[in-house]
Amino acid sequence: MRRLLKSLWRRWKGGIHKINDGLAFVLMSITYILAVTPVALGFRVRGTDLLDRGIPVEKKSFWLPKKEEEQSIKRVQRPY
Repeated sequence: MRRLLKSLWRRWKGGIHKINDGLAFVLMSITYILAVTPVALGFRVRGTDLLDRGIPVEKKSFWLPKKEEEQSIKRVQRPY
């Protein structure tokens, strides 16, 4: 009897896990559609670039010249 109940319990848990995975997918999809999509469309319509990715006209790239530092043992021993 115990073996039968254990088998039924494992099958029940397996089925519930599959239902839970499907439900999580549906709920996360609805959340994405209702929360993220309108905000993204709003920024797209307004033309807002939150990352400010545009290259300024006066510059050819974003690279900055490296600052030369002294080469010494104390410099090497410093972590930052």
